[in-house]
Amino acid sequence: MDTPNVPSTHYSPVPHHPNETPFPTAFEPHAFGSRAFEPQPSTLTWPSEDWWRCWRSAPVSGRYEGNQASSGPVGSALDLRLDVDPRQGVESPVLNKVSGDLYNTRWVKAGGVNQLVKTYVESWIVDAPVVTMTHADAHITGTVRYWKGTHPATTVEITVSWSHGAITGAVATFTAGGVAGQPYACAYRSGCFRDVNLELDYCSSVDVDPKVPIYNSHAHNNRPADLSERTLSIESSYKDAGVAVTIDPVHTVIDDSAAGFASWNVGELHDAMETSFGKFNSGWPAWNLWGVQAGIFDTAGVGGIMFDAAAGFGGAGRGPDRQGFAIFRNHTWFTNLVSNPTTQDQAWAMRHFLYTWVHEAGHAFNFLHAWDKARPDSLSWMNYDWKYDQRNGTDTFWANFRFRFDDDELLHMRHGDRASVIMGGDPWASGGHLESPPGAMTVSGPGSDVELTLTGKDHFDYMEPVALEFRLRNTSDAPVLVDGRLDPRYGNTTVYVQKPDGTVVLHESVVCFYGIPDMVMLSPAAPSGGSDGSDRYSQLVQLAYGTVGFVFDKPGQYLVRAVYSTDGLVQASNTWPLRVGFPVTKEEDRFAPEFFTREVGLTLAFEGSMSPHLSKGLDTLVEAAERFSGEPLGVKAATAVAQSVGDDFFRRKDDKMVKHHSADPERALALTDAGLAKYQQEGGASSNLAYRNLVELRTELHVKADNPAAAKSEVETLAKDLGSRGVNPTVLAQVKELVPSAAVRSTGTPPTPAARSRRSAPRKPAK
Repeated sequence: MDTPNVPSTHYSPVPHHPNETPFPTAFEPHAFGSRAFEPQPSTLTWPSEDWWRCWRSAPVSGRYEGNQASSGPVGSALDLRLDVDPRQGVESPVLNKVSGDLYNTRWVKAGGVNQLVKTYVESWIVDAPVVTMTHADAHITGTVRYWKGTHPATTVEITVSWSHGAITGAVATFTAGGVAGQPYACAYRSGCFRDVNLELDYCSSVDVDPKVPIYNSHAHNNRPADLSERTLSIESSYKDAGVAVTIDPVHTVIDDSAAGFASWNVGELHDAMETSFGKFNSGWPAWNLWGVQAGIFDTAGVGGIMFDAAAGFGGAGRGPDRQGFAIFRNHTWFTNLVSNPTTQDQAWAMRHFLYTWVHEAGHAFNFLHAWDKARPDSLSWMNYDWKYDQRNGTDTFWANFRFRFDDDELLHMRHGDRASVIMGGDPWASGGHLESPPGAMTVSGPGSDVELTLTGKDHFDYMEPVALEFRLRNTSDAPVLVDGRLDPRYGNTTVYVQKPDGTVVLHESVVCFYGIPDMVMLSPAAPSGGSDGSDRYSQLVQLAYGTVGFVFDKPGQYLVRAVYSTDGLVQASNTWPLRVGFPVTKEEDRFAPEFFTREVGLTLAFEGSMSPHLSKGLDTLVEAAERFSGEPLGVKAATAVAQSVGDDFFRRKDDKMVKHHSADPERALALTDAGLAKYQQEGGASSNLAYRNLVELRTELHVKADNPAAAKSEVETLAKDLGSRGVNPTVLAQVKELVPSAAVRSTGTPPTPAARSRRSAPRKPAK
């Protein structure tokens, strides 16, 4: 037999005599040639008649499925995953793990027909199985660890057998509290550990070849020297990881030729996803995933996006999560994309096409980015090539990347708790990613050339959406170039929140943007005595709602920290304390359950949405704007409603994008009048960015309403007010550019970073 604890696919065709060789040497595969089949003299004896029974052509690893022996199809079922020896046809490590999912099974009569129904119960894993391979079977034992709940000490014993080259099945027996249960008889199902169905839809404007990535691993010269040459695709990339992805051969074409529809926003993508997945009636969670190839996103630098939130099957927020993603074919990454690359630029585009598809789909398996898991140097699909290069040197990512997920990700994908892996299960960033967030205690040492500061209000009314100013400042005597995308959705900043009960949570955005950096030059630190402000850059970051819901949903003291990681720089912020107040009136207390819903949260996170799937959230925000007019909650609710109604909204109907809502800038302006007056009257530094952002939004609305004079007047008032509050000259110069920037945006030219609005790219062409 083979040495215990050393998984191997080696087999001995001669029972009980592992050292005997059944064939003459010339008949072995490496000897095949011109004389391979000529008679060769040999003194070796032929094996016994049991040779074919004991020969094994396939590895033991893979997925098995079966029922408890005593119950038949009704009772208890097991989905078993063995990861103990190399699988065939893939390049992926053996993790030496065993895991499984337990189900209850029963007959249900529906429509006069009896059908067997499986109900998921729980998942388990064996972290260090003992594996013994013999000539006729594999014997696997180990201690069972359940992901959830309380269980007596449990072990499992598994025997895998084979006959005539093929795996015949596995028998698994659990012993709990010293008592052995009835064994499970499991049939071999697949060489992969999970099975996923992927539906790919295409917008008509980008329904062009290549529709899916097909990449030769040697096409681009920048690669590991020993990388094997093979053809890579979405399916093969996930097969390496242990997931059998089946792409639906029939795809839907979404007509995106509607007049005025130039780019997508998050709300429209989310709505299109819900419409697409509406045809699935099997319920969630399920191993189903939807991807769409669209033209361009509102923020033109974004090449791919995963949107976590969902609204089907009972309404927004009632599941599923982690189900949809989009690739933007008109991104500059794919300018040189062709089906059969012949140049290095074309190979680069195809490689990045594959990388973007696999990366965005990876988020649906509950994968955060590598740096969010304290692994910024991971050579994984879930890292960013440019972020890795910033830390390790130009072109080093692709020079070392082997087109795979890292081992921790493989462990999660193959053997993680089913609820934290399956689409529609646990929310994104949970189930092993959230309980002890890595990096939460990161502390920056002295001497950094960039300072990250959190500031803003230190008290928020109950239910008031929390937003803080994130500011980068150059502390050196030389210019510093930084990525100005400070919102967590872009992946440069990671936010941690300590709640009133002392728990620390990772605050992740419900959407994830994958795109190119937006570089901002910070001037050298000003000498003592003042600054014109060119040494710093600020953004107001909305933190109201994330993957764990409303983080600031209870009265009490909170602590917020952020870590900025880019260009080889890891910089932790100060800790910003803020307090959420108690409800002042019974009216507020009674309104809270209506407000703290995912419909409201998603509308806030999407910066407005007119999707029917989120209509309850919009209605609640309208009510909040009216009931709490002039108060912080009312002002921010009214702004979210204005963002919704003030822009065109397109949605999918019968596989065609149609205008569902026409922009109503006059209504949006009326909604934000009270907020404008409040910011003008407050005069506090903590509201300066919010004041500026609101005027920026209103400037766009005035331009849409053909009233540039009103836009100019509001910008002039803003500049005057901020000047009287001591705002530095650089910011005032940027403010004065808001009117021309808004007008330019409406004609189709992107604004400068200094005049960035909630939409950072052309949204609709001029009419």
